[in-house]
Amino acid sequence: MRSVNKSNEWIKRALQFMPGPQSNLRKAWEGIEPRVMVKGKDAHLWDLDGNDYIDYTIAFGPGILGHCNTEYIEVLKNQLDTLYYLVTYFQSPVELELAERFVHHIPCAEKVRFGLAGTEIVQLAIRLARAYTKRPYFIRFEGHYHGWMDNVLGGIVDDNPSGKPFAVERDTDVLRTEGRSPMAFQESFKLPWNDIEVLEGVLEKYGEQVALVFMEPILCNVGACPPRPGYLERVRELCNEYGIVFGFDEIITGWRVGLSGAQGLLDVTPDIATFAKGLGAGIPVSAVGGKKEILDLLLEQKVLGAGTFNNSPFGLTAALANIKVLEKDNGALYRHVDKMQSQLVSGLKELGRKHGIPLLIQGPRGVFFCEFIDRDIAYSPRDLKEADVERRMKFASLLLDQGILTPPRGRWYVCGSLTETDVDRTLESADSAMNRL
Repeated sequence: MRSVNKSNEWIKRALQFMPGPQSNLRKAWEGIEPRVMVKGKDAHLWDLDGNDYIDYTIAFGPGILGHCNTEYIEVLKNQLDTLYYLVTYFQSPVELELAERFVHHIPCAEKVRFGLAGTEIVQLAIRLARAYTKRPYFIRFEGHYHGWMDNVLGGIVDDNPSGKPFAVERDTDVLRTEGRSPMAFQESFKLPWNDIEVLEGVLEKYGEQVALVFMEPILCNVGACPPRPGYLERVRELCNEYGIVFGFDEIITGWRVGLSGAQGLLDVTPDIATFAKGLGAGIPVSAVGGKKEILDLLLEQKVLGAGTFNNSPFGLTAALANIKVLEKDNGALYRHVDKMQSQLVSGLKELGRKHGIPLLIQGPRGVFFCEFIDRDIAYSPRDLKEADVERRMKFASLLLDQGILTPPRGRWYVCGSLTETDVDRTLESADSAMNRL
């Protein structure tokens, strides 16, 4: 057991002045002693007590390059002379260069608007879709996460609705919150994902009232579930048929699975898509890209998208530096991630077989889930209901004791700074941990 005395002392002091961590969406870390990290470099973190960790949380998504990536910092430094604010139509040349590269890479993006955080950019996408279609409702899906605002956070799917399929409030909802607007769930229909028959039935009844169908193209928030063959293509057809805006939440997949996002990987183009996390490689910045006629509602001021820190020069500069690193040598960093992830996943699966422990490991480049369940593939959160959550949590705790930092919910992020030495150390620790499960 590693000493974390200094971390514990710091946390006791902090709780006198702060109401917990910066994001308290889940109690997933209960039972695991928190650490206070003071330094990061490449795929490693160090805590107050001097303990070294290989980091597979990578800030829960943004750290696509790793911590303090030397090349990224160098490009960023070379662009710092552009960091100034101008009360003009556009803020700096960096914004235009970033927009040009963004539109070049992202299939759906004919134009792009930048923001600060994923939560707010999702709300702008919803507003744009409603304005474009003149319709009130949007459709969201079970297990997908689109930020912490009232109208997209939590709620349980009603499998037998008497009318419109609004989400319902339940104490069992892990994303339940007090203080929610009582009308929040009346803005959207919430459906099971990857079930095309359910979606077809809802659109047959209410399609003329739906502005937006919005989803993670790969369900990276729960299980890294892939879309069923033909599912996204059929949703695309249905949106065309009913005049609905088709939207992708690429806040995790954007830039992580490739320069063209999940839409390029899967060869299905939505009408609008949201990005954050990996876009700035750790610096806050977000974006909504889409069809010209939708985004130009902002230009025409039919839709307002205000905010003091929208198009923050530092965020835009960071995003441009990140894209330049990802583009280098025809995507060499992505090939490195592929190699490290393949070795890591293959090793974990082999250890599962060695110890007689059923494991499901799935996910695209840069992010995968490790679930303790005997399945070959999971297409939705419902496929994971029998997963051994207690064993998964214990596994994460045992790994942490050996200096391997993984999210207890089973989602591992692979950054571009991970090395073969890191992977070997991780697998040695996983072997020891599985032996104790």
